[in-house]
Amino acid sequence: MSKTWKIILFSAIGVLVLCCGGGAAGLFFIVDKSTKAPKAAAGDFLTALEGGKTQTAYDLLCGDTQAQYGPETFEAYVQRNPPSAHDFSWGGSYSNQNGTETASISAEVTFKSGKAKHSFEMLKEGGAWKVCGDPY
Repeated sequence: MSKTWKIILFSAIGVLVLCCGGGAAGLFFIVDKSTKAPKAAAGDFLTALEGGKTQTAYDLLCGDTQAQYGPETFEAYVQRNPPSAHDFSWGGSYSNQNGTETASISAEVTFKSGKAKHSFEMLKEGGAWKVCGDPY
């Protein structure tokens, strides 16, 4: 192979690597930006539970989940195994289907019995992000 072809080949490989790296960085930025608000809402929910503020946490549940757990049922559920700390891993996912915004946020939640991974299903309801499904 001639020296010119080697230069062209290595240049093409370099451009390909830069494009792939830039695309990956762009994807990271987009996912991080779109999950920032739902992650903050999930954090507010967990912080309220960790502080013993179950009514505040209950108010951060979406309507469907509130219908599944009344306030007293939710408080009893939390009291059986209250969280004491949490840590969010990178990422999550975001979706907007016909104007319905949802997200899934991964966290590691610490309980008296140990740590557990949980995926918080979030729904934008009334302009605010709410926790839906299994609260934790």
